[in-house]
Formats: sequence, structure tokens, C-alpha cells
Amino acid sequence: MKSSKKPLDKIEAALIAAYRKQEELQFPPDWRQQVMQDISSMAGPTAFPQEKKVRTMIPRRIGALAAVAVAAVVGWLILANLDRYDPWITLKPDLADLESHAAFWLEAGDVDSGLRHVKVTVIQKEMKIEVLSRNLEPPGGIWHTTGDAVKKVDFPLALDAQALGLQEGQATLVITARDLSWRNWFRGRSTTMKKEMVIYYKKSP
Repeated sequence: MKSSKKPLDKIEAALIAAYRKQEELQFPPDWRQQVMQDISSMAGPTAFPQEKKVRTMIPRRIGALAAVAVAAVVGWLILANLDRYDPWITLKPDLADLESHAAFWLEAGDVDSGLRHVKVTVIQKEMKIEVLSRNLEPPGGIWHTTGDAVKKVDFPLALDAQALGLQEGQATLVITARDLSWRNWFRGRSTTMKKEMVIYYKKSP
């Protein structure tokens, strides 16, 4: 039942008038309690809409603040792991002609998230041979802590053309390094170095 202002005004006026003339009127002892009960029953549950509004707004605000906090944490994690730089690779010496046995010194690294994988292959015509594949991913994977990541590796790289089944002639050495960043849908950034070389075998005198 909706509250009506006019009946309340009439009752209030009657109370004031009765108070002024209470010496002339005879009221029962509990008349004040009965009048207040009548006022409450007429006002109904809609007498205090502001209180109900406040109660419903509080949980909504708490939910909105929680959503903002979660979004901020997720955003920070993504930005912190996107990585700004690609991995780097160096190969020494820089030779174009290779004998059947060639030795290199390979270095690779990543300044931000650290290295995930280093791979070396040789391609000659239709043949693709994997020379080296080194997994550098820490136990936690992309969820690793910064201290567990491998920032740099360096090791000798030997190419035995005869053992690999390579023939004399043109070949391509391909080195790929991939980091631990969340780029490329969590696959990380990658850098590929390609080195064209000519393989030849020494002929015995």
C-alpha cells in the first residue's frame, strides 16, 4: 500500500490540536502508542525508500571495485610479460666457405624475459637437418620468476658435414632463438639468423 501524505498531515494536525486541548479531552492511557501504530500501518513498507536504495548500492559498489582490481592485476601481468625486445644471436667466426669440419662459437640471449629455446638446423636442397636443439625454459614455464630465466647462453657449435650427410655445395645454416615473453599468444618473440655457406671437402694429396 502506498503511503499518503494527506492522512498523515491530518493526523499530525489532530495530535497538535489534541495536545493543546488535552485538559478538555479524555484520552485512554495508551493513546500515543495506538496513534503511532496507526501511522506506521498507513505508511507501509515504502516509508523509507532511501534506506533500501543505500543497501542495494553498497554491494554493487563493492563488486565494481573488485572487478576494477582484478582487471588492474591482469593488465599488469600482461604488460609485464609482453617483452619489449627480441632475442639476439651472434655467430663467430663469420665464414662463407666451410670445410667438412667447421667450428663456430654461438651466443644467444634475451634482455627481458629470458630464453626459452635455441635451435640450429642446416638446409641443403630438399634436406633439412637438425644440428642442435636446446630447451632453456625454467620449471615454471611462462609463469617462472625472473631469477629463474636464462638470459644468455654461449657454447661451441661443430658442423661435421660428412657426419650430417651434407654434400659439397651451397647450404644454409639457420639459427632460431625464442624468448619467454607472452607475445604471439604466449609463444614468445623469436629471432632467426640465416647464414649462407659453401661446403667443400679437402681432397687428399
